[in-house]
Amino acid sequence: MRTEDLLLTWDPLGYGVGSYSPEFDEVMMALIDVDSPEQLTEVMRRTLLEAFDACPSEREMYEMAQRLFASLSCQL
Repeated sequence: MRTEDLLLTWDPLGYGVGSYSPEFDEVMMALIDVDSPEQLTEVMRRTLLEAFDACPSEREMYEMAQRLFASLSCQL
């Protein structure tokens, strides 16, 4: 699955698919700069907290970060 598609189908806070467009844009941009799933997890946590004052569990975010990194390597 493409990286963008993974994010677009993720509903981390239960607000409905498609409710996170600006936040997911920020996550996609972060993929250019971060070097690990751990760093991406931190970006995701910070982004969701700033926008919604809530975020899913650290484990859920880390698992998504791992999937995003794996999808990037598949696309190269």
